[in-house]
Amino acid sequence: MLMKIAIGYSDCIHSRREYSHKNVEKILMGRGVINILHFEVITDLVVEFESSYLELFHDSSNFEGRQLLGDNGFYLFSISGGSC
Repeated sequence: MLMKIAIGYSDCIHSRREYSHKNVEKILMGRGVINILHFEVITDLVVEFESSYLELFHDSSNFEGRQLLGDNGFYLFSISGGSC
């Protein structure tokens, strides 16, 4: 199965009128989580949904690379350097 990138960080930075977290919300809302993978050595986080993936990875060594907010006060962030 061929997967393509639906939206990326650069899209949100360079085309703010077209892309935002709302695009991601439309893609993922209502889809169940199938699997969560954390690659400790490189600290990448992949959330597998029904027919799509959310890949989170660090793009900075000085700032929080990932921040996820959820229901009931859920808050996941990773500190600079890639630790969770």
